[in-house]
Amino acid sequence: MKYSKTNKADILTDKGYRKCQFKIVKKSTFIRLCFSFFCILVLSVTVLTGCSRKEPSADVIAMRELFAQNKYIIHACGMISDSDGIQYDYTNSKEALENSYNKGNRIIEIDFHYTNDNVLVCGHAWGDLYLDGKQMTPGEAPSFSDFLKCKVQDKFTVMTFDDVAAFMTQHEDMIVVTDTKETDIETYKMIASKYPNLINRFVVQIYHANEYDDINKVGFPYIIYTLYETEDSERTKSALLKASKKPLIGFTFHTELADSREFMEIIKETDTPLFVHTVNKDTEIEKYLSDGISAVYTDRYDLIN
Repeated sequence: MKYSKTNKADILTDKGYRKCQFKIVKKSTFIRLCFSFFCILVLSVTVLTGCSRKEPSADVIAMRELFAQNKYIIHACGMISDSDGIQYDYTNSKEALENSYNKGNRIIEIDFHYTNDNVLVCGHAWGDLYLDGKQMTPGEAPSFSDFLKCKVQDKFTVMTFDDVAAFMTQHEDMIVVTDTKETDIETYKMIASKYPNLINRFVVQIYHANEYDDINKVGFPYIIYTLYETEDSERTKSALLKASKKPLIGFTFHTELADSREFMEIIKETDTPLFVHTVNKDTEIEKYLSDGISAVYTDRYDLIN
């Protein structure tokens, strides 16, 4: 077939247009691919940054080292003897606190709970209290006024949170590990507001990993994650590794878990200090400290020297 000049021109123009259009499509596709790659890259960096381990500050590292150097966290203020030489644990009493401190211990764990009129006091169980020689009803919180009249095990002096704060003010080298049984953020807001100068000398125990941020935002930099209230799902490898991305002072757990080879293999992968509770026998203390445990909770006050 023969074409006229006009037809040839039309054909050339059409070919040029299609060639140009093809180049535009290629360029547009390339731009879209680049943009998609950029978005994926940004998303990946964001995800990795959000999931990455937050490096501990110099202060957190120093506190970790202090725990490792001391080796012993005195549990519930430590054991205390009465006038007959009978020893009591879990008293959280003034006599026990003073005795443990005077024996050279500087890291002391204390139990706290609220009276029925919402005053924070020291204690492990209401049934440990006696008023005028009569045991208080187990599980039933007394009023603050009644609490002040009580004796622990009918022998030892009760303490309020304010008493502990006063003792810490007088003894500037003492660290208190809190055990409030549950993480009530209002409790820690109160402490931070009333005793801002003591914030850095409280090491707060949390009971679930998701409680870390709330406590840290209130102003407490030193946090231990205790596992005694956790579910099995919170002690899986993935859950513990995720929790360890926060700059914890350490994980603490019962001896039953410390005796589990499978659990210890997992928890050691967190690269976080490990504490175990509660251990009183010399042989067991030595075994745990030689097996990668940084410090033990103990009722004994006589180990520091």
